[in-house]
Amino acid sequence: MSHTVMIVEDDPATRRLYRFLLTNSGYIVVEAEDGVAALERLATQTVEVIITDMNMPRMGGIDLVRTLRQNSNSVYVIMVTAFGTPDTEKHAFRAGVNEYLTKPFDFEELERRVQSFFARPPGA
Repeated sequence: MSHTVMIVEDDPATRRLYRFLLTNSGYIVVEAEDGVAALERLATQTVEVIITDMNMPRMGGIDLVRTLRQNSNSVYVIMVTAFGTPDTEKHAFRAGVNEYLTKPFDFEELERRVQSFFARPPGA
């Protein structure tokens, strides 16, 4: 069974890289250039994991996660940012992020985190 992962990233080159690597790992990949586009796609498509950048035009990752959680959407969210500080990390977790990575990071670490989500027993 293929799992669906959404990449929310304003940089097209980074989106392409994530898509390439995740597709090669067997995931179905959906893309969005910011939080607004992600919400539009989520209205018609179900995803299991969202990998989102923090800082993006129109709607950043924190506001995307807040909106998802206000709508009782329990999708698993991994936030990545190049501007990570202890305060931004706390802010992200308070908004409802499940995982947090600071760029640059090893792609294998991101893939391990995605895989660990799918390896969990249902409801865990």
